[in-house]
Amino acid sequence: MKRLLFILTVITLLAASPYLALAQTEPPGTPPAEPAPEEGAIPKVHVVQEGETLFSIATTYGTTVEALQLVNNLSDADFIYVGQELLIPGAVGEVVAAIYTVQIGDTLAGIAQAFGTTAAEVAADNRLMNPAGIAAGQSLSIISRNGSAEARPPAGTPYVVQPGDTLLSVAMRHRVDPAELAAVNDLAYPARLFAGMRLRLPGEGVYQALPGDWRTVRARPGPYGQGDTISLYVETLDDSLPAGTFLDQTLHFAPYQDGFVALVGVDGFTRPGRHLLTLNTTADPAGGSFSQQVEILSGGFLTQTITVPDTLSYLLAPEVRATEDAFLATFFNQFTETAYWEGIFQRPVSTTLITASYGGARSYNGGPYDIYHTGIDFGGGIGTPIMAPANGVVLFAGPLELRGLSIILDHGLGVMTGYYHLEQMMVAVGDVVPAGQVIGLGGSTGLSTGPHLHWDLRVHNVPVDGQKWLATQFP
Repeated sequence: MKRLLFILTVITLLAASPYLALAQTEPPGTPPAEPAPEEGAIPKVHVVQEGETLFSIATTYGTTVEALQLVNNLSDADFIYVGQELLIPGAVGEVVAAIYTVQIGDTLAGIAQAFGTTAAEVAADNRLMNPAGIAAGQSLSIISRNGSAEARPPAGTPYVVQPGDTLLSVAMRHRVDPAELAAVNDLAYPARLFAGMRLRLPGEGVYQALPGDWRTVRARPGPYGQGDTISLYVETLDDSLPAGTFLDQTLHFAPYQDGFVALVGVDGFTRPGRHLLTLNTTADPAGGSFSQQVEILSGGFLTQTITVPDTLSYLLAPEVRATEDAFLATFFNQFTETAYWEGIFQRPVSTTLITASYGGARSYNGGPYDIYHTGIDFGGGIGTPIMAPANGVVLFAGPLELRGLSIILDHGLGVMTGYYHLEQMMVAVGDVVPAGQVIGLGGSTGLSTGPHLHWDLRVHNVPVDGQKWLATQFP
């Protein structure tokens, strides 16, 4: 029966041939107006409570377990959890007031789709002067018409219209009803397509309303602040290698899962406020770009005052630090596409005593606060075992003026860890070390006022807060 209806639809469309124009090389002057959500079309959403089963929920709403499984894509009727949201087939819900925090990869159109409303309404409710300029980290007030206060992105996959495409040819190629294809893309039916136009093909998967050939752009949920690491994941329709810039850094992407990942370090002295993220692809550097403002918050770091004895004061000369930083940059800027580590990083020492945290602006002997603490100081006596927090390769092992006896481990994807002021090294350059291996012993060499380990974690030579890596899995 469905096949017969599809054939009749095709015949009807062929009869309406004047409307099935080939895809134009330029878009029409005025895009179709975005329709308002229909009254009464709000779905009913049920939040699973303690003790409920799919059968009891079905009984409550006068439906069946099979219907609940179908509309919620549940393969196992026995597996539901407290707090899970379930769509109730045939039931009508109500509008819900929601607050949504914009994430990296969001567009106003995509947010509107996820809440069953329109971009124009979200812009009006939030008095957005520039609807295209929403920033990751920004909060939006939304009247949700998806039955929930949570975002429910539509399902489907993107398709970019090619020259010669028609609504009918695209629908037939992807085995979709032409009327349904027009409806899910808010197009008049029958519709006229143009080359470069982006369509959503109904189906499985989470659809993002992005420009051009971008299938997915997402990052670890914010907020993002000074000292954070941002893990950025992207997929393109043509699988071309992405590129981009953020915080004056060139992004380094490596293959990951079905797409590519790039890690970005937020420097402790990064100006709080909005910063522009720009993405493009190596296949089409001039077109198909995606850009978005990202809000960077203050880390709220405290100042630190350090008194150095006269015997070490010569190490405070700016040129000493500049020379050593330039030398270490030759190591920290190296990049391999492989991540050697798995899971969350371990502490490099067994002690939990932290004598100085990351990020504090530092003054030495009453001087200006013109540098910040790039790592974490762990307390411990001379001879304290220092362990690799994750799998890595020894990139440097030797003495430095400021940092004393030092080791640098390369963990891949531009992630490096440094171990300074050591008393003894127990590894050599080129050694492959597993997580937990003792690589050295703590000491007080270099610019140090007492025994401790200074532990640095850098992403493409940007010092970040290692505490986040002890609690969060990257990428």
